[in-house]
Amino acid sequence: MSCGSTTCNSTNTLGVASPVFPDLGWSWKILLAWLARVALWWERRWQYRELLELDDRLLADIGMSKTVVEEIRKFSLYERAWRDSK
Repeated sequence: MSCGSTTCNSTNTLGVASPVFPDLGWSWKILLAWLARVALWWERRWQYRELLELDDRLLADIGMSKTVVEEIRKFSLYERAWRDSK
């Protein structure tokens, strides 16, 4: 039978509507913002650990020291920028 007939059982689902998801409103935005914050925290934690594994000579090449890395790790970037602006 050709697919032009009315009895053709096609597996084409392009015309089928997608399932309806409930409108979660602002709650999904809060969840995504929280997940982004956790991902950023995890990335920074990994970067600080990588910096602390470098020896003093390599840190000096980029203008840092282990004490500077430790100090930056203790404060968020916002607090550090605010403190330095005074």
